Amino acid sequence: MKTEKFLFVFLIISIFVGNVFSEENTQTGKETVLSLEDCIVLARENNISIKVQQNTLEDLKLKNSFSWNSVSPTLKGEASYSDNFMQDVKSFGVSGSVGLTLSTNLYSSIKGAKLNYENGILTYQQAVKQIELNVWKAFYGLIYKNDYYMFQKQNLETAKKNYEQNLAKFRSGKISELDVMTSQVNYEQKKPAVEEARIDLINNYQLFKQILGIPQDDIIKLDGSLDKFLDLKSIKLPEKDKPAPDIQAAMNAVEIAKNNLLAHRFSAYGPTITGSYKYGKTMNVDSSDWTTTNSFSIGVSIPLDSYLPWSQSAVSINTLKKNLDSARLKLQDAETSIKVSTDNYIRKIEQIIAMLEVSKQNVELAKKTYEMTEKAYNYGKTDFLTLQNAVDNVTNAEITLSSQAKTLLETLLDTEYLLGLDFGTILKLSNE
Repeated sequence: MKTEKFLFVFLIISIFVGNVFSEENTQTGKETVLSLEDCIVLARENNISIKVQQNTLEDLKLKNSFSWNSVSPTLKGEASYSDNFMQDVKSFGVSGSVGLTLSTNLYSSIKGAKLNYENGILTYQQAVKQIELNVWKAFYGLIYKNDYYMFQKQNLETAKKNYEQNLAKFRSGKISELDVMTSQVNYEQKKPAVEEARIDLINNYQLFKQILGIPQDDIIKLDGSLDKFLDLKSIKLPEKDKPAPDIQAAMNAVEIAKNNLLAHRFSAYGPTITGSYKYGKTMNVDSSDWTTTNSFSIGVSIPLDSYLPWSQSAVSINTLKKNLDSARLKLQDAETSIKVSTDNYIRKIEQIIAMLEVSKQNVELAKKTYEMTEKAYNYGKTDFLTLQNAVDNVTNAEITLSSQAKTLLETLLDTEYLLGLDFGTILKLSNE
């Protein structure tokens, strides 16, 4: 009987140890340390939307390169054979022709292709910036969630230590059973918060791997910290060398609207010149006589219906004028919106910087208070509830500080995205 019990216990221990080692291997076997730059490279290489934008940009580039092809001459070659059974005449002919059409909207067509390509470049750049923004926020978001998890674990470990110390004091008759039970309840109540933080961290790691386009089975560790955002004293913006992306897009929209109006005016009022040259030979099969055809033609056409105020062309021109006016108004609105948003971001950043200084002081104060409260509790000069509150205050102060650092980072990133700056520019410039 004893042997059977021993074997059963041994089996249980073996399974447990095996699972532990299995988890250890799983956690450490394929671990990859990634910096922020590594993550950005992975996201840019694997992101589907960027690849789609690349294809679109290449197509626009090709159209821009050959936007002049509307004036390319048309070439045609023909061969024919005929047999007149009634007159018993057989003939064979070959011919070639060259045609060319020139219209006044050639300029607007070339300019339109150039504007579309430039707009495509801006769209592609913003797509890349959006991916980079997502990576930055997700990367440091994970750093924050990992810090949050560690703070909760530390709080749980402190609660466990206090419970074990109280249990030892109770057994030696130094404290009451109520203090032991209170510390035990406190310890048990903190376990769900740790588990919740752990699950949340795992879930966000999965989402981050999806952003990077790497397998979910890969185990990654992020090389980064929020500490560098804690020492920002003031904010400096770089000198503007180009308009913000939203303003650039609005400016492009104005130019496109101008060109659309110009193109329609050319089509409505401008002449179209056509020219062609044809050369051919026809041979009578029976007589072997050749007949040569050699002709040239040129023509000019001018639309007249556009001069009628109720015509379709005239109405379309009026609509395009309104579109141009709307594009100009949207440009003004974009300029105002960028100014207002930038000012709001700056005020928010300055507010967070001030709050960070207060939060850093709160962390130090909470730690000192806890140390003093712990000594007082050990000497029996305060109750356990006061000690418990002191521990929680340290954890809450650290979490608040870390959260504010993350908020500062996100606000800096949003400001840089709005202004079209490289991410990290404001932080680097402000620390110089």
